[in-house]
Amino acid sequence: MKPVQSPLMMRYLAGESIGRYPVWMMRQAGRYLPSYRAIREKYSFWEMASNPEVAAQVSLLPVHELPVDAVIFFSDILTLPYGLGLPITMKESVGPVTENPLRSSDSFHVFKEFDPSEHTRFVGQALQIIRKELTPEKALLGFAGAPWTVGAYLIEGKANRNFETLKSWMYSSPEQLTQCLHLLGEATLKYLEWQYQSGAQMVQLFDTWIGHMPKWFFKAHYLRVLERIFSGLKSKGIPAIYFTKHSTHLIELMGQLPVSGFSVDELQSLSELDEKFPKTTFLQGNLDPILLLKGTEAQVRLKTRALVQEASRLDRKVIMNLAHGILPGTPVENARAFLEEATTLWV
Repeated sequence: MKPVQSPLMMRYLAGESIGRYPVWMMRQAGRYLPSYRAIREKYSFWEMASNPEVAAQVSLLPVHELPVDAVIFFSDILTLPYGLGLPITMKESVGPVTENPLRSSDSFHVFKEFDPSEHTRFVGQALQIIRKELTPEKALLGFAGAPWTVGAYLIEGKANRNFETLKSWMYSSPEQLTQCLHLLGEATLKYLEWQYQSGAQMVQLFDTWIGHMPKWFFKAHYLRVLERIFSGLKSKGIPAIYFTKHSTHLIELMGQLPVSGFSVDELQSLSELDEKFPKTTFLQGNLDPILLLKGTEAQVRLKTRALVQEASRLDRKVIMNLAHGILPGTPVENARAFLEEATTLWV
C-alpha cells in the first residue's frame, strides 16, 4: 500500500525543505468571500456551524478559490459552551452575546460535564468530512478559544472595552477566577483532543483578549492554566499554536509554554519577535489585515515580499499568515495577492 502523503505544512514543520513558506489566513472562510455570503443567506450562524455538511462546505471554500496550504474548520471560539447548551447568540455588529452571563464559581461547574463526542459531535463529523475532501498536501487545522478570552465573553455577556466584571473578579478573588478558568481549560483540552482524533493535524488556541490581562495575573495564575492545556496536547503528540494579540508585556512568560508555535500580531516585526521567543518554536504571521482591507494590490504584494524576505533571514520556521483574522469587506484580489506572493517567493 502506498503511504499517505503528509501535508506540505506539516512536512515543513518537521524539517523538510519545501522551497517556500506555508501560508493560510485566519478567518479565511468568511464574509469577504462572495461564496460564503451566498451560503450565509440561507442559514443562521449556528445553523452553519452545527451542521457538519454545511460547516465542511464553508471550511473548504478557500481551498477551491485561493492558494492556501491549510484549512481551518469553520466554527467559533464559543462553540464549546454553545454545545453545552449555554444560550449564546450571534448578533450583527455586536458579536457573540451570552444571554445569561456566568458570574459565580458554581456556574463554571457546567464545564465538568463537557464530553466533546456528545456536546460537540457535529465538530468531529465536520472535521471527518473535510479530511476526506482535502487533498493530501493540504493541512487541516482545529481551534478553540483560550480560557481567558472565552471566559471574557461568558462573564461579561459580550466583549467590551474595559471588561469590568472580569477584571473586578480578577482583583477581588484571583484564585477563584483561576479555578473557573481551569475548569474551562480542562474542557478546552478535551475539545482540542477530540478535534485531533477527528482529523485535525494541528490546533490553534485563540487568546484575542489576553492584552487586557495584567502581567501579575498571567504569571501567578493564568500561566498554569495554559501550561495544563499545552502540556496535555504535547503529551498526546498534538502540535499546537498559541495566538495572542497586543501581548508584548507577556512575551517572556509565554516563552515558557510547551507550544509548537506562536501566532503573532503586527505590533512588532518578525525580527524583533525572533529575539524574544524560544528558537525551538515557529512564528506565524504577521501581515496587518488592515493592509488587505484598505491597501492596493500592489501594496499588498510589496509588503508580503518584504515579510517573506524578513522571515528568510531568521533561523527558525515561519508560517505566513495575517496578524489577526481577515476582515469583512476585504477585496478577494488582495487576499489572493498576499497568498500568491507568500507561495511563489522561493527561499
